[in-house]
Amino acid sequence: MGLPEDDARITPVEELFTYHIYGIPDAARRHLADPPTYALRVEGGTRGELVLSLEQLQEEFPQVSRDMVLQCMTDVHWGRVHLTGPRLLDVLERAGIEPRAIKVGIHGAEGFDADLAFEEVRANPDAFLLAHAMNGEPLTVEHGYPVRLTADGKYGYKWPKWVERVDVLDYDYQGHYERKRGWSDAGTRGEPVM
Repeated sequence: MGLPEDDARITPVEELFTYHIYGIPDAARRHLADPPTYALRVEGGTRGELVLSLEQLQEEFPQVSRDMVLQCMTDVHWGRVHLTGPRLLDVLERAGIEPRAIKVGIHGAEGFDADLAFEEVRANPDAFLLAHAMNGEPLTVEHGYPVRLTADGKYGYKWPKWVERVDVLDYDYQGHYERKRGWSDAGTRGEPVM
């Protein structure tokens, strides 16, 4: 199959790999049946907690669309997909960014979490989207409906699905794989995770 960089074709959603550590959460199916039940909470901002609906994420922020490679930590499972959503940075800025912020914690409805360095989010905002669409269609439940984080240039463990909470943090927070298995905090594709 070669490396992801060798193939510019878009991977059909039904052919894209999935990996669910804790399974698909009931909340995802509930939100699919009734989208207004979804709410994204952003905590740790200078203006207090920010709560946004799926409609607000789609309509109140500039939407970015770009091709990205989603890859497991091996060269075996990967796909190139077209993702659309608001920039994580734009959402954080609406919440008001704590001046001492050094990390962003991303929490999925199923209990999985990941972390990002805030300065990296600021330096490359188009890489980190709160994506609600893949290949021009709403996310499927299997791929994180209603919202998943993108982390272009990083392995899939930095791409949480079913995102329900984002924390702005002033300490070195560690996500699931970073905390439990000692994997690379950078999660950079092409580099060892251990």
